Amino acid sequence: MKFADAPRLPKLPFILGDIALLLLAAFIVERHPNPLAPLPLLIITACFLAGVVATMIPFLANYARDQEEAAVSLRQELGEQFKRLMAASEHLQHSTAQLKTIEEIATKNLQAAEKLPYRLQEKIAEFNQQLAETENEEQEALNQELAALRASESERLAGIADKIARATAEWTKLEADLRKQLAEAAQLEPKLTAVLATLESRIAALAAAAPAPAPVFTAPAPIAIPTPPVPAADPPPVVASAEPAGAAPVAEAAAAPKPPRKPRPPRKPKVEESAPEAAAVAAPVELIAEPVTDEAPPPEDFSQVPAEGAKPAASADGRTRLTVVSYIGIGNKLYLRGDGPGLSWDKGVPLQFVSIGRWRWETGDASAPVNCKIFKNDKLEAPGGPITLAPGTEQEITAAF
Repeated sequence: MKFADAPRLPKLPFILGDIALLLLAAFIVERHPNPLAPLPLLIITACFLAGVVATMIPFLANYARDQEEAAVSLRQELGEQFKRLMAASEHLQHSTAQLKTIEEIATKNLQAAEKLPYRLQEKIAEFNQQLAETENEEQEALNQELAALRASESERLAGIADKIARATAEWTKLEADLRKQLAEAAQLEPKLTAVLATLESRIAALAAAAPAPAPVFTAPAPIAIPTPPVPAADPPPVVASAEPAGAAPVAEAAAAPKPPRKPRPPRKPKVEESAPEAAAVAAPVELIAEPVTDEAPPPEDFSQVPAEGAKPAASADGRTRLTVVSYIGIGNKLYLRGDGPGLSWDKGVPLQFVSIGRWRWETGDASAPVNCKIFKNDKLEAPGGPITLAPGTEQEITAAF
C-alpha cells in the first residue's frame, strides 16, 4: 500500500475531548464557590491547556503527515527524473553507437564511391570486349550463312537453268509437232469442205422429199465421213445411242420447213489444240436421232407435296416419322406445328437436321392421325394445306418457300 493511501488521524475525538475539557473548566468555574482559589484555578488552567493541546494534536499530526507525503512525492519524482535521465543517457549511448555505425558505413560508401569509376571503367572494358567477341561471332555466322545461301542459290539457279533448257527444247519440239499438225489440218480443210457440201445437198434433198411437218424433231440418220489417217494418237470413239425404228422418216419430215444452210468455212485450228483433238475432228461423225417424248411440265408449287415415288409406309420401329426435303439456306431451320403429341398450333417444334436439304420429325406417342404444317424459322408458313400423318407410318414430303 502506498504512503498516500494510509488512513489519517481523525480530528473529531480530539475536538470532542477539547469541548469536554472546556465544559469541565466551565463547570468548575460555575459550581466552585471560589474559582480563583489555587486548586480550582490550576484545574481550570490545566483543562484549558489540555483542551488546546488536544485540539492541536490532529492538526500537527496531519501537518507532519503532509510533510512526509511531500517528501515521498519529491523522492518519487526525483526517482522518475533519475530514471528518465538514465533512459536518456542510454538512448544517447545507443544513438552514439548508431552514429558511429553510420559514420563507418558512410566511410565505406565513400571509399566505394571513390573506387566506383575504376570499377565502371573495368566493367565497360569487359562489356566492350564481350560485345566485340559477339560481333565477331555473329559476323562469322552471317558469313557462313551467306556462303551457304549462295551455294544453295547457285545450285537452285543451275537447276532452274536446266529446267528452262529442257522446257525450251520441249517447247521447240511441241512447236514443230504443232506446225506439222497445222499442215495436216490445212490438207484436211478442202476435204472437210467437200464433206459439208455433200451433207448440205443431202439435207436439201431430204427437205424436198419430206411430206408434212411433224411436231417432233429428230436429227438425220448417221452419215459416215471418210477421212485420211492422221499420224497422231488414237481418236476417242464417239458413243452413240441406239437409233429407234422409224426415226429417219420423222427426221426427213422435220427437216422439210428448214432451208438449206450455207456451208461455213472451217475454223482455223488453234495452236493450243493437241493431236488427239485434230484426230477427233477428222474421225467419222454420226448424227443420231433420238425420240423425244412429250413430258408434262413440273408443277410450279412444290410446297408440302410428297416427294416423287415417296408414299406413306409403315415404319419398321412403329414410330410416326416425317421427312422434309427443303433447301432453305444456311442459318435457317424448319419448324412443325400441329395437333399431335408434343405439337401445338401456337409454337412450332424444330425439326432435326439430317443432311443438306433433309429434315426429320418423329414421335412414338402418336395414337391418332397427326395434322401438321411446315414453317420456316417458325414464322413463314409453307404454301399448301396441312399434312396428315397416320400413326406408325413414315412419309417424305418436299417443301419450298
